[in-house]
Amino acid sequence: MKNYNYDIIKMLFASLDDSWRIEKYYLEDSKACPKCHETFQKMKQDIDGHIEMLKGELVRHAKEGNFE
Repeated sequence: MKNYNYDIIKMLFASLDDSWRIEKYYLEDSKACPKCHETFQKMKQDIDGHIEMLKGELVRHAKEGNFE
């Protein structure tokens, strides 16, 4: 596997894990502190945007035959 494909998959996995943890645990825990809750909400939005970018790159690589 090419390094850039591995890197995209690795970052996608890490981002998916981060997004899941924020949604599953951190948002609920942070409700006691409105500023923290706002911070985690913003982080989740940012991470979810990165997930979409990474998925788009994987799709592009696959369509172009560069996923090796």
